[in-house]
Amino acid sequence: MTVQEFEMLVNKLEKQASANPRLYRFKVIMLTGLGFGYVALFLSLFLFLMAISITMIADGSFTFGNVKVLLLTGTLSFFIIKALIVKMDMPDGYYLQREDAPKLFDMIDTLRHKLNTPKIDAIVLDSEFNASVAQISSFGMFGKKRNVLVIGIPLLSTLSEQQFTAVLAHELAHISNSDTALGARIYRLRMSWGRLLHSLEENEQFGTFIFKKFFQWFYPRFDAYTFAMARQQEYDADRSAAAVTSPQAMGEALVSISVAAPYFYRDFYSELFEECAKTNSVPQPYSNFTEKFQTLSDQKATEYFDEQLAEESYMTDTHPCLRDRLASLGVAAELPVRQQESALDYFFAFPGRIISDFNQMWVDYNQDNWKEEIENFNESKQRYEELSKKQVTTLDELLEKAYLTAEYNSLEAAVPFYEEIAEKYSQDSRTAGALMTLGEHYLESKDTAEKGRQLINLAMSYDWELRLPGLDLLCGYYYETEQRELFEQTREELEKWEETVEASNEECDFIQPTDHFTTHDKERKEIMAGMSQLAQYREITKAYLVRKQIKAIPEREQYVLGLELSLPDSTDLDEAEEALYEKYINGLGEFENTCVVILNDIEDLRKSMQKVENSLIYTPSDKEQAS
Repeated sequence: MTVQEFEMLVNKLEKQASANPRLYRFKVIMLTGLGFGYVALFLSLFLFLMAISITMIADGSFTFGNVKVLLLTGTLSFFIIKALIVKMDMPDGYYLQREDAPKLFDMIDTLRHKLNTPKIDAIVLDSEFNASVAQISSFGMFGKKRNVLVIGIPLLSTLSEQQFTAVLAHELAHISNSDTALGARIYRLRMSWGRLLHSLEENEQFGTFIFKKFFQWFYPRFDAYTFAMARQQEYDADRSAAAVTSPQAMGEALVSISVAAPYFYRDFYSELFEECAKTNSVPQPYSNFTEKFQTLSDQKATEYFDEQLAEESYMTDTHPCLRDRLASLGVAAELPVRQQESALDYFFAFPGRIISDFNQMWVDYNQDNWKEEIENFNESKQRYEELSKKQVTTLDELLEKAYLTAEYNSLEAAVPFYEEIAEKYSQDSRTAGALMTLGEHYLESKDTAEKGRQLINLAMSYDWELRLPGLDLLCGYYYETEQRELFEQTREELEKWEETVEASNEECDFIQPTDHFTTHDKERKEIMAGMSQLAQYREITKAYLVRKQIKAIPEREQYVLGLELSLPDSTDLDEAEEALYEKYINGLGEFENTCVVILNDIEDLRKSMQKVENSLIYTPSDKEQAS
């Protein structure tokens, strides 16, 4: 199913969902049942065949065929059952007690009574600009379910008491309408299918085709049906919230979020970073955000609001656009007056303590990286000042000057340098990023648009990673200039390239002994830096590095770092692997574009890597030299 076909199907289904929500919900449940039923049918068949094989072997009919059927059906049954057990962990964050925010708990109790919702089992504060309700099962698909309300501190700091109450009502309305329960089941079903296919493909089981063909047909239709239902549920939750608070409160909450959220995610931290760079200090981000949002200029707030108001509802987000949600509520699209007392101040017994705790958690986690980035920032700014005072003579210096000028001054100030790069060095593939930047700038003017299009095409030919943003830029340009034929051609090319990138991502993610490995081509400087990082881990006894050839995008660089570990005999590698991988991925940053694999239980992969010339890059003797 193409993107265009998917959009047409969703538009059709949205009308059905709006016209008869109950019938549409029934259709989604039936479709969900079809997915479960298909998996259950083959699981039952495999278990039945496995039982017959066991019975025949137990009766003395020991044949190679019986053993083969037993192994095949047993393996497939194991992977299916394992895939169906999808455990959803409780969210991370600060778990509130009633004494922390008695007014908040009272308000939730009041809204629950009005909306007839089930009990909220936990309220969790986190650092995101969001609020949501999750339903967590004790044992994956089965067991007691807990309703968990997750609230972001930035959201609490932004909205007034009335606005935040409307947001709470919106989230609780999802439970009242049973949206969360059905949504959680659908989410777990998607995870189950994904895990099932991954398990079968990774282990190269014979039965993969049984599921693959079905889900290739089923997935797009299931996505379309659930997408339309999820969007309809957002409108329903808005209306329910407006009924128990007021349409004005719900509308003001949506508008305030449309200003504060993009400011928080896009501009707040960069502003804070520049301020801290001047004083070489570590910020208190949650306190700083409250202060800076309260002093945000009306002009800036209007810019964010107008930008969000101009957005349309997209197929990449189940939430309708701001304009459509306000229209559904019958509320005027205008900025509300910012209140001095926030929901955090109103609902919490000790708001200052909560903010202080989140500030401290942020500092504990980010302090070292923040200071390092500030040092890099100041060094780069000093380098910019040096380059701005002299006439550069090499391509490397010109590229650096253009980039730093755009970073610390403006794109307009950097354009002359980008134009010089395009004029003198466009035959050099190192200019790909500069050509893309200049091409995008040229597309904004009718007089230079054709030149911009040519530069973007040239940049894409130099660097495969620029092909996705480049095609996206051209799609937007052709659409805005109403060049329909070119738009459709480029859109089709973009869709095909997205599929190619996805295929290459899968090749990079899944490492098999049968992959085509070659000698790595990393520079000695990078290898030495990587060896220093490897030496930090006493349990690593050997490290192999190879390059994997990617079929989908042959020019894409992908390396595999295979590690042999010396672990205590009592170590359960299956249980320890996740923690080990997280440690190595975070600690071996010198190896760029590299997948880390623990080789202890993967003998075939170890042999494949050992066969590659110069693959062994690290041994205990290297560790002794490093120490």
